[in-house]
Amino acid sequence: MNCEICGKRIEGKPRKVMIDGSILEVCATCVDLGEREIKSTARKLNISEQVHTNIGKIRKTELEEIEIVPDYPSIVKKAREKMGLSQDDLAQKLNEKASVIRLIESGKMKPSIVMGRKLERYLKVNLFTMIEEE
Repeated sequence: MNCEICGKRIEGKPRKVMIDGSILEVCATCVDLGEREIKSTARKLNISEQVHTNIGKIRKTELEEIEIVPDYPSIVKKAREKMGLSQDDLAQKLNEKASVIRLIESGKMKPSIVMGRKLERYLKVNLFTMIEEE
């Protein structure tokens, strides 16, 4: 197995570290680059623990009740263009990567709830709808 940071072959057991919210398997040299070492028996965070952002907590029940609208790519693109922003400008305003905005606008990536809420607030659009029970 190779280190997910430096690419060198890992001798012995790989170490799990969290870097920018992602858990990576790394070599002993790169383990210091992570925020903390993750034990293999680490518990999964529940939804309310995972979602701590400057736009507020998202209730677990809310996640079960909403879904992204089918035409989200065109809604985001039209709203961005209406504001006179490039994809790079919007990404910078939201503190996201421009590639994420491109993927969302092309429909190749659905925004997470957190990202969708950021887009909704900044662009003043609605990207989520309530799931209708049958």
